[in-house]
Parts: sequence; structure tokens; C-alpha cells
Amino acid sequence: MKETEKQILLAATKLFSENGYANTSTKKIADAAGVNELTIFRQFKSKSNLLQAVIHHHAFEGYIVDKIAHLITNDVKKDIEIFTHTYYLFLKNNIKMYLIQVRETDDTSKRFTNTIDYTAFMKKYFQQKKEEGTFVGDPNLISTSIVSMVMGIFTLKVYAPEIYHDTDYHDLMNIFIENLIKLYTK
Repeated sequence: MKETEKQILLAATKLFSENGYANTSTKKIADAAGVNELTIFRQFKSKSNLLQAVIHHHAFEGYIVDKIAHLITNDVKKDIEIFTHTYYLFLKNNIKMYLIQVRETDDTSKRFTNTIDYTAFMKKYFQQKKEEGTFVGDPNLISTSIVSMVMGIFTLKVYAPEIYHDTDYHDLMNIFIENLIKLYTK
């Protein structure tokens, strides 16, 4: 990655996470990066492409599907634990990316997320396990449930930490995992 591109991504990450996508102009990003605004458009073509680049290339752990693909054991019980805990750690380690996405509610910014791809990856995994006969649940429902549960715990931990002041999030996730395993695996 070129030094100029790196400077732009760093500046955009900082400003998007602090001010949100809509409240951050390419002019502000250019000033913070020490480049001309035209340079941003030469490098990324649009502000939305820059946001996508920030989310995919500047995330602490990179692209979550690539990470999870190497951890899968093909044991459904173990893999449900991996899906759940890996996603939580991904959110925790990418708090700036999370804050950018939470602040954005317009149609353009909603599509810039690892979560959509992660859910699709899990759905495909559970569909395969269902075809093999080791999983009996609805792949879409279970994938969406895992993401919703983890995102809910993480969101409350970030925005309302007093809710979990005497509860370990691992305990909450482990109860959820145990129930999924009992209900949907053979």
C-alpha cells in the first residue's frame, strides 16, 4: 500500500469513527491526511468507496470470512462456538469500524459490513451440515440468530455497560451456544 493511500485510510478511519460518515467531508479527510482532496478521488473514486476500503482494509483483523474459514473444524458443536466467539472478538478488536457502521443508517453505508458476508458464510456452512445430516435447524435462522445475539451483547456492552457490570458476556454466549447445540445438532 502506498504511503499516501495509508495516510488517507488512517485519516478517514479516525474521522468516520469520531464524526460519522455523513458528517465527514472528503475535504476534512484530505486536510487530516495532508493531501489534496482530488487525491482521494483519484485513489478511491468516491467517498463510499473510501468507506468500503476503510472497513475492509483497515479492520484490525481483516476480512472476517477469511479468518473464520481457517478455524472451521467441521464439528458442528465446536464450530458454533467458533462462530460465536470469533465474531464477538472481531467486533471488539474492530471497535472503530463498528462505531462507523452503527452511526450510519443511510442506504449507502449499510452495505459496507463484514457481517453480511459472515452471515452468508455461516448459512452456507449450516446448509452443508444439514445436507450431511449433522445439523437439523434452519441455516438462515441460526446464522442470523448468532449474529443478532453477539451484536446485541456487544452493542449493549459498548453503549450500556451497566447492564453487564455483574454478568460475564462469555457466560451469556455459552448458554446460547449450549442451547443451539442441544436443539440443532445430532
